[in-house]
This record gives sequence, structure tokens and C-alpha cells, in this order.
Amino acid sequence: MQRWIMFGLFLVACILGVGVLFQNISTRQAEMASEKAEAGKSLKIMASNFQFDKPEYTVKAGDKLTVSFNNKEGVHAMEIVGLNVKLDGTTKSQEVTFDKPGTYEIHCVLPCGTGHANMKSTLIVQ
Repeated sequence: MQRWIMFGLFLVACILGVGVLFQNISTRQAEMASEKAEAGKSLKIMASNFQFDKPEYTVKAGDKLTVSFNNKEGVHAMEIVGLNVKLDGTTKSQEVTFDKPGTYEIHCVLPCGTGHANMKSTLIVQ
């Protein structure tokens, strides 16, 4: 009789454990979907020694995006000339509305070494 009670308690514990597991999975999937939606609303710029991760970035006019900046290698800071966007190790992101179509220069504003003068990229607002 005691074995059946222990077996029954074991089954209940297993069922509750599986329920908690699937609840956590569903919660994590919702979080990941939210992160993915937010990722579409951002412009990520990565800097390494003497170059940005892309030679050219493109956004649509009227978009409101979070521009984020990360240093992959070295110590850098960036500015998007004409849009009043300056990001560095302290201020890593800024929300920007791209009102005016045009071509804007992105460059490193923190002297970072011998290739600093050539550390440039372009932002195209279509």
C-alpha cells in the first residue's frame, strides 16, 4: 500500500514538474518574440580596430530607431554627422527619428590609433 502512495506522489510530482517546465518555455518564447520585434526597430553599429562592421548602413526616412553602438575591439566613439548622434562606451544607445533623407557620414570621434583618420562609414536615409 505504501508503495502505491509513493508511486502516486512520484507521478504527481513529475506531472507538476513538466507543467512548470512548459510554462517557463512559453514565457521564454514570448520574451524572445518581444526581443525580435524590438531588434527590427534598431540600428546596430559595431566598431573594431579602425573600421565599422559595415561600410554602409541604410534606413528609411521617417523611421524611429534605437541606434546602438558597441566596441568589438579597441576603444572607440562614433558620431553621425548632421543628425546629432554621438555614442561611446558610456552612452551606448540613442533613440533617433530619421526625418530627412540623405547621406550622412559616420566616423570615430575618439583618437584610437594609426587608422583613426580612415575609420568612417556611411548612413543612407532613403
